Amino acid sequence: MISRRERMILEAVVDAYVEGGEPVGSRTISKTGLGISAATIRNTMSDLEEKGFVYQPHTSAGRIPTDHGYRYYVDHLMSSGTLMEEQAEKVRDQILAHIREGNVEDILDQVSRVIADVSHHLGLALSPRFEQGTFRRLELVSLTDRRILLVLSIQSGLVRTMAIEVDSPVDPTQLAETAQALNERLSGLTVGELKESAHERLQEVRRGDPKLLRLMVDETVEMFSQSHGEDLHMGGAGNIFLQPEFHQDRQALRGIVNVLEARDPIVNVLESRTEQDVVAITIGNENRSVPEIQSCSVVTSPYRIGTASGVVGVIGPTRMHYLRVSSLVRFVARLTEELVRERA
Repeated sequence: MISRRERMILEAVVDAYVEGGEPVGSRTISKTGLGISAATIRNTMSDLEEKGFVYQPHTSAGRIPTDHGYRYYVDHLMSSGTLMEEQAEKVRDQILAHIREGNVEDILDQVSRVIADVSHHLGLALSPRFEQGTFRRLELVSLTDRRILLVLSIQSGLVRTMAIEVDSPVDPTQLAETAQALNERLSGLTVGELKESAHERLQEVRRGDPKLLRLMVDETVEMFSQSHGEDLHMGGAGNIFLQPEFHQDRQALRGIVNVLEARDPIVNVLESRTEQDVVAITIGNENRSVPEIQSCSVVTSPYRIGTASGVVGVIGPTRMHYLRVSSLVRFVARLTEELVRERA
């Protein structure tokens, strides 16, 4: 149980520490206009420490919020808010100014960069989950007589390519007929329908190479099912190095760098959030599925394109302006949906 006074002091400690980055003492809090004496503030801060909301890094220092303190702040003290109109327009203009090709991947690349630039943290954008998509079109391009490029697109605008080796030379006419047959029979199927009924749907097909048809279906299902590290767009990785918390904890910094290079652990974290309808915030040790980022907070918001879902967000130290960052990622998620729809 936490009293009204304790809530006021905790909120003031979090706000002051996020802004200044230094342990917060009673004198600092007494200057915030709460109308509480320094002695009462000291006693209240001691009570908060006993309850696990703040801690004292050393005897003569002020207090710093714990992960538990930040969690209480986010759940009970932080107001809800939206991005100011002026900043929203600035974010939109920054993204639009740097979009070159206008496809989904290009948009997400710029989204991650702008999130990083505005938040001063690591910006993230995960492509819509390919396996949630609806089959749109398949193209087969002959690279050599035994090597074929499979180009697969889904209705969200995502495109995947894969080079495939075949046992014997393929006639260009048969290649074109095979692609046409696949598109006629499979277009509009979800990945679940594709996995369950693709071979059955092709049994009555009389055009194309039967062996090639089966091979292409198998490769298409495999492509739908794969998780790709390149689906993760990251911007502003250098922002991690600028955070004073990590100047003092090189081991934590090395762990973060290693997991960012590996990519897949971050992809897994983000993929687990694609079905959520709200901004998700995990703080410090709540990120236990990836131990290397337990000194960080992860703030994400999902976006949806047709039947497929992706995520945008940030990774930064637990000393984060949570309201500002959550408002940013919420706005950018909606903007991402809008930009992709306009270019679909």
